[in-house]
Amino acid sequence: MRQRGFTLLELVLVIIIFSLLVGVYLRSVRHYQEIAEQATVSLTLSNIRTGMAQEWADRIVNGKAGEKIEHLVGSNPVRWLETPPPAYYGEIKNPNLERMEAAAWYFDLAQKELVYVVNNGNELEVENMSGRKVLRWKVALEDNSSQVSATFGNLILRPVVKYRWF
Repeated sequence: MRQRGFTLLELVLVIIIFSLLVGVYLRSVRHYQEIAEQATVSLTLSNIRTGMAQEWADRIVNGKAGEKIEHLVGSNPVRWLETPPPAYYGEIKNPNLERMEAAAWYFDLAQKELVYVVNNGNELEVENMSGRKVLRWKVALEDNSSQVSATFGNLILRPVVKYRWF
């Protein structure tokens, strides 16, 4: 008489196939999490640049377009956002990257740079970076501008180090 039920071999095969499917699923979830993180960073930078353009437009409307902007170079670009990005820790004089949470923003007062601490950096290449991955930007003048003749239209948000996502 034949017994009903699974043999040990059949059970092991089902477990192996299930484990492979879960592994493929988790890999794709991590990939999409990183895509979402990259989109969030890009959107935040775009919002900052839009805020900078809005500030410039306000200066033009108020007749202040020709004013010098040296005091804005190296300033905190989050000031041009209506609300700071999620997990923004504010201005920090001596940040400790080891204690900083992932996916966090802060403004480094010593370096005068906006910093993002990367959460999922598997598909991110950062030039000359070892250890924990961070992205940095600085409010600066365009390369073709001199500090003497710079107006607000020459102000840009420049990455401090080159990086490439995907």
